[in-house]
Amino acid sequence: MNNNQIAVLGFGKTGPAVLEFLLTHEPRASLILFNDSEIDDKDRQKIFERRGVRFLIGAEKFSELGVCRLVIMSPGFDGRNPRFAALRLQGAEVISEIEFAFRQIHAKIIAVSGSNGKSTTVSLIHHLLIRAGRKSILAGNIGIPFITQVKDVADDSLVVLELSSFQLEEIILFRADVAVLLNITPDHLDRYPSMAAYAAAKFNLFKNQRPEDSMVLNADDPLLRNEKRLGPAKPFWFSTTRAMNDGAALENHDIILNFGTAKERISLRHNPLRGIHNLENIMAAALACRAVGLTTSEIESGLESFRGLPHRMEAAGIVGLVEFINDSKATNVDAALKSIASIDGNLVVILGGKDKGSNFTVLEKPLREKAQKILLLGKAAPLIAAQLNGLGDRLVNVRDLHEAVNTGYEILRQAGGVLLLAPACASFDMFDNFEHRGEVFKREVKRLRKQERKNG
Repeated sequence: MNNNQIAVLGFGKTGPAVLEFLLTHEPRASLILFNDSEIDDKDRQKIFERRGVRFLIGAEKFSELGVCRLVIMSPGFDGRNPRFAALRLQGAEVISEIEFAFRQIHAKIIAVSGSNGKSTTVSLIHHLLIRAGRKSILAGNIGIPFITQVKDVADDSLVVLELSSFQLEEIILFRADVAVLLNITPDHLDRYPSMAAYAAAKFNLFKNQRPEDSMVLNADDPLLRNEKRLGPAKPFWFSTTRAMNDGAALENHDIILNFGTAKERISLRHNPLRGIHNLENIMAAALACRAVGLTTSEIESGLESFRGLPHRMEAAGIVGLVEFINDSKATNVDAALKSIASIDGNLVVILGGKDKGSNFTVLEKPLREKAQKILLLGKAAPLIAAQLNGLGDRLVNVRDLHEAVNTGYEILRQAGGVLLLAPACASFDMFDNFEHRGEVFKREVKRLRKQERKNG
């Protein structure tokens, strides 16, 4: 064991960010970067090598990490793999980047996890805090490694973190002052052996909370409502279906916050977000902000000026009588269900991509009730077609988003309606990520609009 050696795992977005921090703050440490496969960005690798970082490339080199005192993982690495057990037996501490960054700060943390809605909720919380004049730092799974923000975190800041199940797997001391768990629905079952294992990672969010901390929880999610592993923090529940004694609920066009004393009201008259799932996100954000001292008037004012994130029920344009909606971030079945439920009128849905071990059969009933056609693309198309075979000739295979946009438009152009991209799958079979998929969809809509104008 070499007390001077630190290993960083992964060379995507997180790994280089951790290396930069260590090079500045641990100048005497001997740094190792491990990656299972060859690194594409050779120029960046050479820059780090010139700065003294040793690179170990290939799974066969993993055993050499046994000399390290600390191993910091990027989210793509699975710490439950037996090879990590061997590291721990040799004395190495194996932690996530989130855990490592947490150890560098003293500010309060609002942490948000869930299968769906995380990015919208953390962005809204951050927006509400900034609009109310609070110091707020946004980081985590939203695409900003926590470690890159540490230098800007004053002790009186509020750090707003989006956390995936992957990031929550290897936490030891990490503690959220306000922990928000939006929902737990089937996802990432290509990584986890069961829903129980997936849920266990999510519940790590509450692992180190104290009685003075707060939990914000979805009362309509049975996995949360019946869960006995929530910890000692004070729970605040939100629901779109019933009143809450300690939490948030809907009443007409308002959110009612009830903290056991006087009811507080937040108007939704100027709500910028579409869909029942976004009402859940708004209630969760309101409770989290109320827990750190914002007033209901500050929350209501901030909500009016918030704009939704790209690729989440995003208006992608209108061509003739057809509206196009980009929900490329609907990368699992539950997210697609909520997207479909948000649309009234004539509907065509684009499904498909890279399967994550999903059960698509639950989509059959809402699609039968709402969708004229379902356009299937990507590697998962045959699997989806097999599971939704009861929909018969409503299922149409398309090669790509170019064909999907043209086909959907032709189906809807006479009577009008909505073409919805809600894939229920990951994007990595055809695209770099869900953002890339959404941008291609929007580009195809723009191309169609120009074509229709040209045709008169």
